[in-house]
Amino acid sequence: MHGGVPVRSALFQVHWFLGLTAGLVLMLVGVTGGILSVEDEVMSLMSPGIVTVPVREGPRLTPDALIARLTDEAPGRRITLMVLNGALDRAARVRLADGPGRGTETYVDPYDGRILGPAVGEAFFDTVLRLHRWLLIPGNGDGWGRTLTGASALALVYLALSGLYLRWPKGRRDWRIWLKPALNRRGRALYWSLHAVVGTWMLVLYLLMALTGLWWSYGWYRDGVTVLLTGRPAAAAPARGMGKREGAPVPLDPAFAAFTAATNGRYATASLAPARAGETIRIRAVAPDAAHVQARDEWRFRPDGTLDSRDLYTERPIGARLAGSMLALHEGRFFGPVGWIAFMLAALAMPLFGVTGLLLYLGRRRNRRRAQIAQAAAVP
Repeated sequence: MHGGVPVRSALFQVHWFLGLTAGLVLMLVGVTGGILSVEDEVMSLMSPGIVTVPVREGPRLTPDALIARLTDEAPGRRITLMVLNGALDRAARVRLADGPGRGTETYVDPYDGRILGPAVGEAFFDTVLRLHRWLLIPGNGDGWGRTLTGASALALVYLALSGLYLRWPKGRRDWRIWLKPALNRRGRALYWSLHAVVGTWMLVLYLLMALTGLWWSYGWYRDGVTVLLTGRPAAAAPARGMGKREGAPVPLDPAFAAFTAATNGRYATASLAPARAGETIRIRAVAPDAAHVQARDEWRFRPDGTLDSRDLYTERPIGARLAGSMLALHEGRFFGPVGWIAFMLAALAMPLFGVTGLLLYLGRRRNRRRAQIAQAAAVP
C-alpha cells in the first residue's frame, strides 16, 4: 500500500517517544494502582479490633444513639457521615469534622460507640493514593499532578492502539505463535517478545484502565462520558467547606428503621448523614449480594420514616450503572473477582513495558551506531 511505510514509521516514532517520556509516570501509576487494589483487604487483615469487633449479644446502637455517644466521645466535633455495616462483627465508620471541610474518618464500635481509630496502614495507602492520582505534587487535584497523570492516561491509549497496529500481522499467521511469548530467546528478541506479546494480552485491560482513569483527570471528559452513558449532564457536585447548615437536626432513627424493614435488615453497608429540618434523609446502601461496592441503592425518607423515593442499582439502565461504577470499572471489580485479579496483575506488570521498551530503544541506538561506524570504515 502506497504510503504505508511512512505511516508506520511515524506511528512507531511517536510510540517510542511517548513510551520514553510518559513511561515513567505510567510505571509509577501502574504499581501504585496495583497496591491500591488490595487496600481494603490488607487493612482489614492488619486491623483486628479496629475494622472488626467482637460480636455481642446486645443490639447495636441506632444512628441517633451512635451520634449521641460520639458527641460525648469527641466533644466539639460533628458527625458528617456514618457508614454502618450489616455484618455483626464489623465496625462502623464515621467522618468527624472540627469545622469547615471534609473532616477525618475513624472506625467506631457499633455496640457502644467507642472510637477505635483509623485502620492500620491508612496513612500509607493515603500517600499511595495521592501518588497514584497526583504524583504527590503540591495542590493535589488542583495541581499539575492531575494534568500529568491525565496526559499519561491519554498516552497509554495511544501506546496500546498503535502497538496493536504496528504488530498486526500482514498475512496469514499462526495466532498461537502470535500470542505465545518466546521465552527461549535472549537479548533484544526476548525483550521484544515480552513487550509485544504480553502487551497484546493486556491491551483491553490497559484501554479500560486509561479510559476510566481519565474520569478523574478532566472535567470535560467526565461530563462527556456521563452524557454519552446517561443522556443527561452530570449532577453538580455539592459545595465543600460550607460549615454547618442552618436548621435543627432531625432524628435519623425512623428513617433507618424504615430502611431496615424494607430490606429485611440485609445490607452490606449503609451510609447516611445528619439532616436538617426540611431535608429528606438519604441512605446509600450496598446489598450483601451486590456485584461490587459501587453498586449502591439510594433511598430517601422523610423524617417520620415515610419513603420519599427509592433508586435501586439493578433497576437503572446500563449506562447509568456504568457511570456510577467508574471506580469499580477502573479496578476491574465490576467484572467480579477474576476481573479484579486480572486488573491488579496488569497494573503491577506496567514496569515490564517501560523496562523492555527502554532496552529495545537502547539496543536499536547501539546497532545504529555500529552500522554507521561500519559504513564509515567501508568508505575508501
